[in-house]
Amino acid sequence: MALPRSAWKPGQSGNPNGRPKGSGLNLTRLLKDKLEEVPEGKKEPYKELFIKTLLHKALIDKDMHSMRLVMNYVDGLPTQRIESEVTVKEYKWADYEDDNISTEEVDQTVS
Repeated sequence: MALPRSAWKPGQSGNPNGRPKGSGLNLTRLLKDKLEEVPEGKKEPYKELFIKTLLHKALIDKDMHSMRLVMNYVDGLPTQRIESEVTVKEYKWADYEDDNISTEEVDQTVS
């Protein structure tokens, strides 16, 4: 069923309050909740077992991917500086009344 043309004024939202918080599927929340659970037959929650497994792979098995993950979580990713040089030329077209002037002439005049 189509809404009448007068349902909303131009620029007016049909849903001014937006979607209610918590109404969508939140995978992060579900994963965090699952990590808090204690698996059957174990004494520690999944998150503790996960950390132990990751550290075992990094330190005992010498798995480089696991080592990188541990270091990234402990120290954070290293920052990388990026240097660049930008040249900006300002053209003042209002200064040139002749429409037939070439860009080379403008470059020579402005430089």
